[in-house]
Order: sequence, then C-alpha cells, then structure tokens
Amino acid sequence: MAHETDSGHRAKEGMTICLRDLGDGQSLLIFDHVVAGNPAASERVWRHKVFSTHNVYPNDRLDAMELSDQQFQEIGEVVVAHLLAINKRGK
Repeated sequence: MAHETDSGHRAKEGMTICLRDLGDGQSLLIFDHVVAGNPAASERVWRHKVFSTHNVYPNDRLDAMELSDQQFQEIGEVVVAHLLAINKRGK
C-alpha cells in the first residue's frame, strides 16, 4: 500500500477509530482523540491524547454491515461532533 504524505492538509488534532474483537461475539468500536507529534512534518505521526468514546456491536451484524440506519448515523454523529469540539467549532 502506498503512503501519501500529509501535504499540510490535516489539522493538528484529530481522531482515530479502531475495531477490537472482544472474543464473545461482539466488537468494540473505539474513538480516540489524537494529536500530531510534529504538525510541520511532511508525514504526521499521531499520538494518543485522550479516549473519546466507544460502542459495542454484535460481530455478525457488524461484519455484514447490517447495523441499523440509526446506528450508522450515531457513529457519524460521534465522529463529526468530536472533530468539531477538537477544532473548537460547532455549538
């Protein structure tokens, strides 16, 4: 996989999202606030700043992309709300 450089388009702070199988038929979707180690670098290295939130989903529904429209909407809302807060924007 080719790696793109940052090209200066990314903000200093952002979010990472990871998926962890809990081993009991469920997975944890984890959202973390991250900060660029050196914002001026051409390729950013992101460091964990603070845990944001997490959601638990059944593996079979998640693997088949069969979450409800409301669940997918909530995931998107969490991401956008956190990014707005990180960048001191929004309500």
